[in-house]
Amino acid sequence: MNIQFPSGSGIEGFVYWLIAEIMSWGWVSYGFAIVFFTLFIKLILSPLDFLNRLLSRRTQIRQQALSGEIADLEKIYKNDPMGFTRARQALYQKNGVGGLGGSLISLVSVIVTMVVFFQVMGALNNVSHHNMRMQYEELQGVYQEYVADKDANNLTDAQKTELGTLLNDKYQDTKVSFGWIKNIWQPDSPMARAGMSVDDYNKNQADEYRLKTDEAKNEYNTIYSYIKVTNESNGFFILAVLSAVTIFLSTKINSLMQKRIAPQKKTAAPAEPIITYSMRDAKQQGTEEKPVVDPAQMGKMMSWMMPLIYVLFATMQTSAFAIYMIASSVVSTALSVGFSFLVDAILKNMKKPEITKEFDATVINPHAKYFKGGKK
Repeated sequence: MNIQFPSGSGIEGFVYWLIAEIMSWGWVSYGFAIVFFTLFIKLILSPLDFLNRLLSRRTQIRQQALSGEIADLEKIYKNDPMGFTRARQALYQKNGVGGLGGSLISLVSVIVTMVVFFQVMGALNNVSHHNMRMQYEELQGVYQEYVADKDANNLTDAQKTELGTLLNDKYQDTKVSFGWIKNIWQPDSPMARAGMSVDDYNKNQADEYRLKTDEAKNEYNTIYSYIKVTNESNGFFILAVLSAVTIFLSTKINSLMQKRIAPQKKTAAPAEPIITYSMRDAKQQGTEEKPVVDPAQMGKMMSWMMPLIYVLFATMQTSAFAIYMIASSVVSTALSVGFSFLVDAILKNMKKPEITKEFDATVINPHAKYFKGGKK
């Protein structure tokens, strides 16, 4: 089938244009066009991702270089957690750790990734809905042409057989399958049918294209009753499983890469979360308030939640979008590993940062003590 794309602008318009250009190569099916499209999108966004990783790794190296100074601060402020937090912040600021620039790059990277994800999801769904309508209109044309001079409600068996042959031939010309998936515009699920019911068709169409009269709905049902695969299962949850496996492996690989660059020797004490006023008050009262979110537990929870979210997307969205999710996970993981080694190679010969031990903690807290070289 010659894939047709709806009109669009902005990111959606760019998605349509790029996939159309890939398919113009002539030998690429729509499913594999989505894979190539995903690769191009990731390469376009890779400079931002690389810069974010480079700045984050450089910050981590500087933090590791200050671990001894942090240990000294913990001793000085052992009875003043708020003072320790502010002094540590002053030390980091003096040594260029945790600047606004790195945070902005990280925030922009997250926002751009999320915007692109949902824009691509919307664009691929629009392509699916548009082509489902185009397919029906072509089938409708064949049907109406055949019954134009006949009584559509009283066709003979021979006429029904002839009409069925014409409609199935047109369906074969207009269908878009992918491997085991009979209809790429439907989810890869045994619960999804290769042909949409009239109600599902209407849900996926703009108001102006919906079949609203009983006559139009009956015609739709009649046409698809002739299509042999209409009521067959569209898939077997294979894309859903692959989506979950790829995002799970991606999370684990990224975790291993983080452990690889983590410091081998432990500091005097593990890094503490930012102290809140309620935590300070709780300590003064002889009680303890734990941070609301434990980063380690959050990481473990996300490693299991993300696969479940991907399964949900893969079973509720079109097979085309599920293919995009899988390709996105694979390409992102490959780039993540490659960028990790590249960043290490760039920073390997970086001059060891000079530590500035004299800083004025009153920049953070007017009542804080001075540390190493400051006034007493």
